[in-house]
Amino acid sequence: MTLSTVSQKTIDDYLAALRKQLRELLDEDAKDIVDEIRTHILDKTSGDDSADTIAATLAALGAPEELASRYRTEALLKRAQMARTPAFILRSSIRWAALSLAGVVVFAVSVVGFTLGGGLVLIAALKVVWPSGTGLWKTVNADSTWSLGLGFSNHPGTGQDLLGWWLLPLGLLLGSGILFLTFRFGLWSIRRFWRPRAWR
Repeated sequence: MTLSTVSQKTIDDYLAALRKQLRELLDEDAKDIVDEIRTHILDKTSGDDSADTIAATLAALGAPEELASRYRTEALLKRAQMARTPAFILRSSIRWAALSLAGVVVFAVSVVGFTLGGGLVLIAALKVVWPSGTGLWKTVNADSTWSLGLGFSNHPGTGQDLLGWWLLPLGLLLGSGILFLTFRFGLWSIRRFWRPRAWR
């Protein structure tokens, strides 16, 4: 199909803006995306290159920034599945959270899981470094309040360490288990819930 000069310029400007937003992707991947979108636009405007039809087709695609964000997120989620590292899972879920409710849920669970698991492993490590100030303490006073000492200061002598050295294996095992399960949940969620945008 031969487009009018104005329509061709409108499409080229849109694709140039999209290409600019895809600069963090590999050149080959960015070129494939731009070619795919160009083909989609030409298919949708087949036989009608009026300014209104072109504008409606581009509006349906969304702003180049928004469209590029989806593609960048998709690329990051694919890399997260292959890289298999917690940092990639968390980074991917942050991007995903900006696009869907499923992404928000995965991000929230990941933050809680990685924080809780990492915190338990840290407390176990602090027990080795600062045993007298790290533990699950029951403070002996009128209302029998409970507190968790993190090793920043020695606990008052009136407190009772409920776990003692059991905190070390419990913190390591439980913390590592939570970290592992959170990581596996992130991978499973990406495979199960992420739906790349289909143009056909």
